[in-house]
Amino acid sequence: MRSEALSKAEKDPRSTPARLLDAAEEVFAEHGYGAASTREMARRARVPFGALHYHWGSKRQLWEAVFKRLADRTRDTLLRNIVPGRTAGETLDNLTDAFVDRLIGQPNWLRLNHRMMLEPRELHLMSIRQVFHGLADFGAQAFHDMVPEVEIDSGAAIHVISNAFMGALADVDGQEELLGGSVFTSRAARERLRTELRRVTRAVFRVPG
Repeated sequence: MRSEALSKAEKDPRSTPARLLDAAEEVFAEHGYGAASTREMARRARVPFGALHYHWGSKRQLWEAVFKRLADRTRDTLLRNIVPGRTAGETLDNLTDAFVDRLIGQPNWLRLNHRMMLEPRELHLMSIRQVFHGLADFGAQAFHDMVPEVEIDSGAAIHVISNAFMGALADVDGQEELLGGSVFTSRAARERLRTELRRVTRAVFRVPG
């Protein structure tokens, strides 16, 4: 990954590196790594094809940069929006809301996460795992601080809950069939799913409802 290109993209969203990174995010989310076309990325960014290789070097470097940016944004957004509650249950609800809102606000993150899991092992990025490990450690410590008397494998619980969130939010067909609409477009469907995810999270962490 070219750190200088990523830094420029983050500082100036209208720059050529940023436009290429945005386009790469879309194409990777739609097609995965293997079927993604760098020419299509350049076309969507409305830049000459040579600009892609000049700024980013290769498709692999763009793949890594896309995930690095999404991971950083996810971590920063969640940590910024976590609000302590008056009780352990309220705090868990706030954590649930922050996670749900982040995933709904960035649907490409859902699609890219599933795409990465389907790719060969060498394309599973350690930087993404490190971000999730960091968030999991943060969540485990926060849970222990809230309810130290509850004995639970918090790492396993966070793994189960985070994957439940990702799967439920990625399954748009299931949302439309069972919730009456997509959580990305229907407020009623979104609140039904949010309520159930709150309930499940409290149950997994053994916090009274």
